Amino acid sequence: MQIGSAGEKFIYFLLHRGGNEGDGAYRADKLSVSGGVCLVQQLLQYTKGYVRIRVTGSSYERFLNMCAKHQIELWDLLEAHNAYEMNLSIRGFKTLRPLVKKSGTKVRIIERYGLPFFLHRHRGRKALPCGVLFGVLLMMFLSGFIWDIHIEGNQARTDDVIFDFLTEQRITHGMWKSRIDCKALAAEIRKAFDDIIWVSVKIQGTRLLIDVKENTDLALEEEVDYGPSDLISDVDGVVQEIITRSGTPVVKAGDTVKKGQPLVLGQVEILDDAGEVADYQYVAADADIYVKTTYSYNETFSMKYIKKEYTGRMKKGVFLTVFGKNFAFTGWPVSYEASDVVKEGHQLRVTENFYLPVTVGKIECREYELIEKTYSKEEAVRKAKESLAKFLWKMQEKGVQILQNNVKIETGVKSCTARGEIEITRRAGKRVERTLGVDAEERIQANE
Repeated sequence: MQIGSAGEKFIYFLLHRGGNEGDGAYRADKLSVSGGVCLVQQLLQYTKGYVRIRVTGSSYERFLNMCAKHQIELWDLLEAHNAYEMNLSIRGFKTLRPLVKKSGTKVRIIERYGLPFFLHRHRGRKALPCGVLFGVLLMMFLSGFIWDIHIEGNQARTDDVIFDFLTEQRITHGMWKSRIDCKALAAEIRKAFDDIIWVSVKIQGTRLLIDVKENTDLALEEEVDYGPSDLISDVDGVVQEIITRSGTPVVKAGDTVKKGQPLVLGQVEILDDAGEVADYQYVAADADIYVKTTYSYNETFSMKYIKKEYTGRMKKGVFLTVFGKNFAFTGWPVSYEASDVVKEGHQLRVTENFYLPVTVGKIECREYELIEKTYSKEEAVRKAKESLAKFLWKMQEKGVQILQNNVKIETGVKSCTARGEIEITRRAGKRVERTLGVDAEERIQANE
């Protein structure tokens, strides 16, 4: 912008620095020259309608000061061909005539925007307002249903399992929102799944949001009130550590135990004044017992396998799902001997939480062939190692400590075998009902 005349300097001053609050000068923050108008204000401006005008003449500063004095809001002020263009409301434009006359400027409308002008241009099309009204009523009607069910936080329980339960409870896509009791549904989910300890159910727009938290910590499991019982060994090995909380331990760290041998008896001695055993109190034995043992690992798989290989040939189409009804527009018959059909769709939505019962997407039919192949020695060894690593990882997930891995892998013409001993430390102890009146020594002798 070239700044030459005094009027242009004044305009530049208004745009970049603004005037004082009470001096009648038009402030730059009210002009919104940068276009930073909030969305709500833009919607209001569009609803009421506004025009873009071009002002020519030599007294720009006087015209702007008079607009400021009469509280006529202007925005998006720009220089264009020795003139200035700006936006103002329809109401503000109707009050410009005396101001233009006094300032000696000329004003011309160059664009018209907003709902009033749109309706005026289409006033002869009677179907348009009917279509708009029908669309609004349809949106209001559809907003009363659930069109998307979103489950979050589940790990052990898959979405399909929870969806099956919801179907049993008659909670499905397309049902009325008013028929869903969020509190009751959350209680039913907790009751049906023991490993789910927390549930949140809420409705947002046309979405049903279910957030769950599962009990992945064994320490959070509810305690069971056992009757008098003993803990016996469920594995052969050497006791590494024993921490007794209730009952009488009959083994100690370093002892070798066999499967079925008592570890902690559910009885506590009651001594008399002389320090002798007067009676026994029978309890549920409780202890943390860790035993070092070995696990025999053996896995064999064939060197030959069937592999699915895609040929690269495919046929494409589109599909449409409306209110749960599927419509495929492929234009081709499925002529492949073996093929996979892959769908990739997107559910339409108006806002973040206002989903519609319409899903559109693409559909592909991909041809494949089943080919018999043979593992190379390196591939077989790699597959065996991966399978062993997965097995060890699952054991560690259960709290088992791996001490030594002595598994060897052997490959042959027809098969590959991984076998050997894995030395581990694991938690031991199996609860059995105790026989009242049998003391510790008799119990041990009975199991030998």
